[in-house]
Amino acid sequence: MPDEKKLQQLRDQIDTIDMQMLALLKQRADIVAQVAGVKGKLPIYIRPGREAKMMRVLLSKDTGRLPKGLIHRLWREMIGAFTLQEGGLKVAVAATKEEPGLWDLTRDHFGSFTPMQAYTSATAALREVLSGKAQVAALSFPKAEGEVWWRQLLEGENLPKIFYRFPFDAQRGNARPGGDGIVVGNLEPEETGQDVTVLGVEWKSDPPKNAIGRTLRALPLPISAHLVIEAKGALPCSWIELKGFAAADHSGLKNWLAANKDIILRGRILGSYPVPLSV
Repeated sequence: MPDEKKLQQLRDQIDTIDMQMLALLKQRADIVAQVAGVKGKLPIYIRPGREAKMMRVLLSKDTGRLPKGLIHRLWREMIGAFTLQEGGLKVAVAATKEEPGLWDLTRDHFGSFTPMQAYTSATAALREVLSGKAQVAALSFPKAEGEVWWRQLLEGENLPKIFYRFPFDAQRGNARPGGDGIVVGNLEPEETGQDVTVLGVEWKSDPPKNAIGRTLRALPLPISAHLVIEAKGALPCSWIELKGFAAADHSGLKNWLAANKDIILRGRILGSYPVPLSV
């Protein structure tokens, strides 16, 4: 038979810790309110670089019997809830039939209380951000047979930027099938020390593969991944991932684009994202 007296003592300790945790969370919420007051009115309150660095530190610690997945989950819920406290957020999600898991991963990333709206394509979800109806869009990570949604970000002013890739901790949990997610919004990416810069390029006509390869080898930053999609009836378009952080005004990349106008129709730095712990 269990020692009921000992069990009650342990349960009392748990209850005490729960109350301490609640008091600390209330204190954290009060500080977030002060931060919001100092920031003032902003179009979006997400700090992707700070979030990534915070999670790297937390998940690098010895958490004892606490699963690291629980740590990530708790903090993602807190970040989502406190972002809403600061000023609100609406997420447009490309919840396609091919990748139903993207909705689940987006919910895990932004938290259970963040307003989310499903769209049948990445193009439609991104259009909500372009029109100002949503602050951010969660889109499927590019693949050979997928949408070339980033073509919409190659030309224009004040365009949204790529700033995150998830799941950051490499855990899909109970998410349905699908790949990683890319987050796009109207904010400037933040350097974290471990970053990937994304360059989008639309090529003229249908250049030979060796011409594309030769052009890419002249890039000022090392390539970590490259995907070229040749959709029927459209010009070939490349998603190029570069090692390191490059701001939108990176002179080396701007010079590279200008020097290759004979083969490049349109090109742009699409943003950057903190390297997930899975990569």
